[in-house]
This record gives sequence, structure tokens and C-alpha cells, in this order.
Amino acid sequence: MAERTNINYRYFFQKLLEAMPWPVLVIDRALSIQYYNQQVAPLFGTSQLLWQMNLEQLVPDPAIIQLVRESIQTDSPRYGEHDNEARGPTWKISVTPLEHRPFANSREGELEQGALMEQPLPPYRYFAVAIEDLSELRRLERVRRDFIANVSHELRTPLASIRLLTETLEDAIDTDPDKAQTFVEKIEVEVHYLSGLVADLLELSRIESGQLPMAIEPMEAEQLVWEAMARLLSQAQRHRVKLGTEIHDGRTRVAADSRQIGRVLVNLLHNAIKFTPSGGEVILGTMLLSDGKTQRFFVRDTGVGIPAEDLPRIFERFYKVDRARSKVDYIGGGGRGSGLGLAIARHVVEAHGGRITAESNIEQGSTFAFTLPVAAQTAPTAQ
Repeated sequence: MAERTNINYRYFFQKLLEAMPWPVLVIDRALSIQYYNQQVAPLFGTSQLLWQMNLEQLVPDPAIIQLVRESIQTDSPRYGEHDNEARGPTWKISVTPLEHRPFANSREGELEQGALMEQPLPPYRYFAVAIEDLSELRRLERVRRDFIANVSHELRTPLASIRLLTETLEDAIDTDPDKAQTFVEKIEVEVHYLSGLVADLLELSRIESGQLPMAIEPMEAEQLVWEAMARLLSQAQRHRVKLGTEIHDGRTRVAADSRQIGRVLVNLLHNAIKFTPSGGEVILGTMLLSDGKTQRFFVRDTGVGIPAEDLPRIFERFYKVDRARSKVDYIGGGGRGSGLGLAIARHVVEAHGGRITAESNIEQGSTFAFTLPVAAQTAPTAQ
């Protein structure tokens, strides 16, 4: 004979609710909350006890309440999705009747196994309301769609150019060698762009997946500044953009992978020069913040600026600020970038434990800044 054990089913049921991966409430036919798990309160931004509260007090949205009432009236499950706002969270709501048949010899808070009562109560007295937040899933779907669309666009344009140039080259290769050479050079430019795009995609993929090794070691802040300046100085001079520095606490040693942080600084400098007209100024600087634990690096320019509505998205993959800004006055046709540089910069900085930001005003310029932690001081070894 199987061993009979007494189980506190009320406690067991509550623990079962807590094991659910999303918020769950159990209500009766009057919409009174009888049970709920700990994930409910944060979802609705409340800290008060919800037991015996009416569901309409907690969920003021009439569409959700209507879904619950339909389940109660029909004693059948109901499902639906709900968008709180145009860009707010998306919820998947499920309302499920719970069959309730009390055992004989019931006690308060504890039900023993035994024969069913001869006249049980109505089977559907309680209903489980589960709310699954689909916001992150929807966001990831949008990211996937945007990624595919952006990659397709970035590949389609140079491939179309290469195809056209190749067809024209076939006609000119015998009749006009000089013109043919021009077409070959243009093809090389497009191929170089495609190679850079693929390299950036692979680099970003490695960074996001945590597979990019970081050789972090103490580096003087000013060394990183001067190395980036040296790489971009000739480019700035060629386009008649003044390049300067503002270095404070330059001897402070930061914990950094010099190659990766150097790439971030060069990218920010290149963008600043690219969108700063001739006669403008770009400043690269660094300073120790007041907490004594963080070093700030910044690139400030007097360029065309970035619209306020674009600032929150400029560190997204492939996001480009107004493609119409491409002008021959700027380096490389202005906007002809892959749209991955700032995304890579953000991931690199965050991998170092820092944060990158941007401020800008139209026709007044932009400031890009990021932070790095100060390297821990090692105590000298005893001789």
C-alpha cells in the first residue's frame, strides 16, 4: 500500500505559482484576487498586498477585463495580445478556468487525499490570469528585420555599381584604355567598401558574442590620445580641419585594450573630421572625473551636428543620420560609411566597463564622449 502523507497544498500551490516564468494571478468569479506570484507587483509598479483586491483596481484596462469576463461567463479559456501604448509593452494574456473539486476531510490550509465529496462545489470557481511580456521578443524581431533590410541595402548598392562598371568596362577596355582604367579604380573602391563592411560585421559579431579577446592592461590616457591624433592628423590637414587637444590628468593610467580603444578614438575622430566643413575645428581630449576612478575621453567638433531625434539611435547597427547629408565637401562623400562604427565603439567601451554618449546641436557641432575605469594601483613588492 502506498504511504499516505499529509501535504500543505496551499503552500505547495503558492510555490508552484512562484515557479512560473511570468506573472500569474488566480481570481474568483467576482474578480477578487485569491493568489498571485511575486512577479505581478513589479509588472504593475506596485508594492502593496494584492490579496482580495479586485482585478479592476489593479488592471484598469477595459480590454483585459473584458477578456477575463468572457472566460468567466463561458467557463472556457481566452487568449489575446495587448499593446499598452503605441511603443509600450506588448502583453500576451491568457485566462484559464481552474477546476476545483474539494476532497473530503478538508482542513484549513491543508487537504488530505481521500474520496471526493458527494456533492462537490461548482468545478470552475477560480481562473488563472497569466501575463507574458512580449516586448523584448518584439524588439528582437524588429532588430532582426532591420538587420536583414540594412545588410541587403548595404550590399545591394555596391554590387549594383560593380555590375554596371563591369558592363561599361567591357565596352571600353579595347577602345579607350584610359577610361577603362578609371572604371577599374572605381571597382576597386566598391570592392574595398564591401571588404570593410564584411570585416565590420564579423568584428561586431565577435564583440556581441563575447568572443573578441581583450588584452586589457594599464595605459596612460594621454598615450591613447596622441596615438589617435597621429593617425588622423594628415587627414585633418588635407581637408583643412584644425585638430587640437585638451589633455588633463593625462598621466592617469586606465585599464584598456590599446588596440580596441585606439580604434574607438580613431573612429570618433574620423567621423568628426568627416562632418566638419573646411575651416572647422576638432578637439580630442581626456580628463579624470571627480570620483577619481573614471577617466573621460571626448571628441568635440564644430561640424554640421546631429538632429535631436536621431541622437538616441546613433549607436545602433546600421543607423545613419540623414543619408542626404552626404556631400562632396566632406571626406569620402560624407555619409558613405557602413553604419557599424559607432555600434562597434559602444560595444568595445561597454566591454571595458565604460559608457559612451553623444551630445549635439545642429550647425554647432557634436561631442562624443566615453569613460574608462582607472587602472588599479599595484603595491610595490618588498625587496
